[in-house]
Amino acid sequence: MSPFGGSTSDSVWARIDPRVFLGDSRQLSRVQAAFIAAYHLPRAGTVVVGTDEPAHLGELVGALVGEVEERTVQEYRSLLRDRSRDQPV
Repeated sequence: MSPFGGSTSDSVWARIDPRVFLGDSRQLSRVQAAFIAAYHLPRAGTVVVGTDEPAHLGELVGALVGEVEERTVQEYRSLLRDRSRDQPV
């Protein structure tokens, strides 16, 4: 899974705020929130990222202190399941 859908500079990141998935960690940046949420949407043990900027990698490592709001994650998973049932095979 690509936590950023390709790039953190894509226009989608100006329209959504992945911090809605966070509990008490809302002080994290949008990039950090997307990174930490990627471990839970779906549940994953490893997330791979690439960057040419060491500072970006440092920001992502800083995100690991964040915690997601499990109820919000469960609701999102449910919405995804419902949506997939409506998709043609």
